[in-house]
Amino acid sequence: MTRPKPRPDLEGLAPYSTSDVETGRIFLHANENPYPLPVSVMEEIVEATKRLELNRYPDADVASQLRREIASYVGVDPEWIWIGDGSNEVLLQSCLAYGGPGRTALLFEPTYRMHYRQARMAGTAVEVCMRRSDFTIDVDEARASIDRLSPDVVFLCSPNNPTGTITPHEDIVRIASAAPGLVVVDEAYFEFCGETLVPDHLANVVVVRTMSKAFRLAGLRLGYGVAHPDVLASMRAVRMPYAQSSFTQAAALVVLKHRDEVLDKVDGITSERERLAKELTKTAEVFPSGANFLLFRPPDANALLSALADKGIVIRDFRTLTGTEGCLRITVGTPSENDEFLAVLR
Repeated sequence: MTRPKPRPDLEGLAPYSTSDVETGRIFLHANENPYPLPVSVMEEIVEATKRLELNRYPDADVASQLRREIASYVGVDPEWIWIGDGSNEVLLQSCLAYGGPGRTALLFEPTYRMHYRQARMAGTAVEVCMRRSDFTIDVDEARASIDRLSPDVVFLCSPNNPTGTITPHEDIVRIASAAPGLVVVDEAYFEFCGETLVPDHLANVVVVRTMSKAFRLAGLRLGYGVAHPDVLASMRAVRMPYAQSSFTQAAALVVLKHRDEVLDKVDGITSERERLAKELTKTAEVFPSGANFLLFRPPDANALLSALADKGIVIRDFRTLTGTEGCLRITVGTPSENDEFLAVLR
């Protein structure tokens, strides 16, 4: 029997992997929100799901209602909102619609690894422009690369993952204004810094966000894009029917209804981030972050990882990623979780 052959351009694209969590007790590796939803909100979600008719496909009217609720939160017209199963699906759909065979995506490394993977999954060639040693972007170099490569898709991540770097608003505008194709601005950690490109309504930009982080919904898989309706019209060609499940729609509507209560841990997380940064600075090189995590370079990453593993504390290892050599990343946990991490660090 002849074995089917996969696409040759996928050769060498390893499956996505994260930290080993089998022996973990405290998980500070995946940039999740450490706080579960309030009990009252969870109870309301349960009651809402009891009313679902699961023998029917997801209700289009409910999907429209969800889009309106997200638009209300973002501060745009509902026609500017695109919903996906996590922000990763929105990123992939952007590549499917605007990338593809014979087209090119430009990345600013080191950055969120899924941008590279999603471009490659869509058959898009990838070009890289390296960030400076402090992980900021040289805008003049970026614009020169855009002029030379004429990329069909440009990825920008702010705050950047895994570095936490915020790209200034004016720098993003300058890069986007030079791009001939779609510019994807990944704002997954927007709520932890408050800086966004959304008010500018640039015609060639899709701003992508998630409800996995600040909204405490990593397990729900819901993200959204904000873009000109003409951009979203092109993305409809690559969208699956009945995109979000009835469970997803019902739960997200409840959470958005109680968004002030759900988001009330954000300030505490950012305060803990600064506390962790202050303590880490005593022994390690720490990079400024506008997200719910910190990238740092300790004097002996091997020893720290081993000591953390002995205590069941899981963080993320970026020692071998080009540009972050020797670095580790810690997600901000609860105060008690952070205290345990700091005890091992000391």
